[in-house]
Amino acid sequence: MADKHRYLVIGAHADDCESAGGIALKLKALGHDVQFLVATNGCSGHHLQMGGALVQRRLRESERVSALTGIPYHMLDLPDGGLTTGLPERNLMMRAIRDIHPDVIITHRPWDYHPDHRNTSLLVQDCAYLLMVPNVSPATPPMKRMPAIFYMQDRFRKPIPFSPDLVFDISEQWEMKLRMYHQYDSQMYEWLPWVDGLDMTTIPEGDEARFEWLKNTRFGTRGEGYADQFRKELTAKYGQAGNHVRHAEALECCEYGRRPSKEELDTLFPF
Repeated sequence: MADKHRYLVIGAHADDCESAGGIALKLKALGHDVQFLVATNGCSGHHLQMGGALVQRRLRESERVSALTGIPYHMLDLPDGGLTTGLPERNLMMRAIRDIHPDVIITHRPWDYHPDHRNTSLLVQDCAYLLMVPNVSPATPPMKRMPAIFYMQDRFRKPIPFSPDLVFDISEQWEMKLRMYHQYDSQMYEWLPWVDGLDMTTIPEGDEARFEWLKNTRFGTRGEGYADQFRKELTAKYGQAGNHVRHAEALECCEYGRRPSKEELDTLFPF
């Protein structure tokens, strides 16, 4: 395609990039290059398993997402639950971004319940300008243009609520987005139910039974929450059809990246 772009979704943990999974799937279907990068290795997020065995399990789960979607997954070997914004972490993130060379980065906002999420966002912001500076991390060639950076949607209100600049109907991608989450057995059916205090005996055993539980119980009507949250913006974009959008994702422009014009935004997100 003539205007092929490269998009990099950066999450703190395996299963965080899927927050922008609908957008990623739409871009992938149009022939764009979409890749996922995870800042931590997942070594801590489980109540029974730990260490190297858990890291390998998370790697296998992310590889299943790649096999399902065709979206490559990359993982930095930084500790889950211990991510900081020091120079070694910044340089590791910078080299990974430069190697992938994206036109667009999508990541967390710097206001979030999880320190790994916040620090992933700060690392991306700290890299933004320096990606073009040759003498910073000189072993990797600098980028000639700063990527445009966007935040994924969330519901946190303080200190600053999410403010959508772009909204998207992902109703057609919703089932596949859930299939992406479904690949993370260790998260969806073990760790997150346990840490949320659910009765673990209520989680089904079979693969499709688990997926139906994920779809109808774990997500349920919560999956329609963003469509309701962004209803005004959806109707502004899609007209009356926006009232019938069931599932949505949104992006907020980060002022530290390159600021695309309205015309470029229409090219970068042509749906």
